[in-house]
Amino acid sequence: MTQQQMLPYRAKMQMIFQDPYASLNPRMTVQQTLEEPIVFHNPSISGSEVKDRVAGIMKQVGVDPKWVDRYPHEFSGGQRQRISIARALMVDPEFVVADEPVSALDVSVQAQILNLLMDAQEQRGLTYMFITHDLSVVRHISSRVAVMYLGRVCELAPTTSLFESPKHPYTHALLSAIPDLYDHRHKYIKLKGEVPTPIDLPPGCVFHGRCPHANERCSREIPALNHQGQGVYVACHAIEERRLK
Repeated sequence: MTQQQMLPYRAKMQMIFQDPYASLNPRMTVQQTLEEPIVFHNPSISGSEVKDRVAGIMKQVGVDPKWVDRYPHEFSGGQRQRISIARALMVDPEFVVADEPVSALDVSVQAQILNLLMDAQEQRGLTYMFITHDLSVVRHISSRVAVMYLGRVCELAPTTSLFESPKHPYTHALLSAIPDLYDHRHKYIKLKGEVPTPIDLPPGCVFHGRCPHANERCSREIPALNHQGQGVYVACHAIEERRLK
């Protein structure tokens, strides 16, 4: 598609960036930041309607509409991220990519932002692609989880299924790293070997150099993402060959 052909779709897809200190233009006020996308995609919209939309979105994300003339440096990290979320919601998107949206925030603020995202999802019927390394956040906000290693999907499953019954060896190792104060039998799986460089990926399964279940096939053939039933997909030769249940 050309850029012109993509415009109707861009209005339906928005992004929330990781760093609220870098994602907002320091030379623009909150009013200018929030009105820019709505004016761009709706050139015929009136000035009064734009101001009403900005005030309404600011209320929804928990930022006082009286602060529309302030600049980003006058806000805390949590407030800036709320403004970033408001910017993404201004054009009524259907799909939002949230790239580590809480990793730069204090834990107490993280909970507020996550609750805000979940409330917006419920009110607007949004679909999120939520990218994060924080497994507790994954479990809290996700309905389906894709576990990736060096850019390849290892396992795709409903959240409950993935956390209670992981299939892929990497998923097992990843979840074993979560501390459990109540399970004295908890075993941490320590992976051996080094993480390969993403610039020069190894042949076959990208995880085979660290996988305790790898064989010769794993080192030469990329595993397909196969359906295991109940919405679970796994890319693993050991599971396909029933060497690993």
